[in-house]
Amino acid sequence: MNMTTETSNIIILLLLAIVALISGLYLLLRQKYRKLEVENKRQKELFNRMDNQKIDDFHRAQLNPHLLKNSLNGILSHAYQTYYTMDKLAMVLDYVLYESEDELVSPKAEIEFARNLIEINKVKLSPLFDIRVKFDIDELNDSMLNTPSLVPLMSVDLIENAFKHADFHGPDSFIAIMLTFKNGLFELVVSNRISKRSPLQKSKSGIGSKTLEERLMLYYPGRHQLRRFVENDVYTANLQIRLYAD
Repeated sequence: MNMTTETSNIIILLLLAIVALISGLYLLLRQKYRKLEVENKRQKELFNRMDNQKIDDFHRAQLNPHLLKNSLNGILSHAYQTYYTMDKLAMVLDYVLYESEDELVSPKAEIEFARNLIEINKVKLSPLFDIRVKFDIDELNDSMLNTPSLVPLMSVDLIENAFKHADFHGPDSFIAIMLTFKNGLFELVVSNRISKRSPLQKSKSGIGSKTLEERLMLYYPGRHQLRRFVENDVYTANLQIRLYAD
């Protein structure tokens, strides 16, 4: 990626400013929430001392604070989600701007990048959408996991394509991502039900896929396999890279 140090610093400063703003908002809302909690506790104590004749009036008086409290809980939830996503985005940018400049990265670094990239893309999905993510990593083989042996950003194309081309509206729609690293074999399998309006069917699509194939041929000749196929409107991509020659 060709990007000047000045531009990189500007992006990072903007991200830090956004994170600081969201953090401040979160703390402010949290403080207001705690004040409401104290007020709610005080009102409950008053309620316990009321006679039955005043209960109905008390419920009416509580309606507006209760509504405000529920709204505040919703805002807090969105604030936390935004902060969480920005944190993942900062990690992805850090990887792209700095670690990807290296010729090789460790499988552990690429796997963490893939995790963060998936979390960022999940934000745009409905909570009810069927997304299945699994990582099967040999954590015991510390040497292979932490040794720079993998060309960076090998996982980005397949993951982003799934979120770009999946059908998000069908009742049986899904995205499934499985990343495995064992005995020096890096494997990524991504499946998704294809949208009828998917750009996969456009003649000018597939630039990222072509770049991936060219990089595999350049860096891992005879040590990789990339299979793509469609079956029952489900698109599957299977990437295997053997990091060490036999």
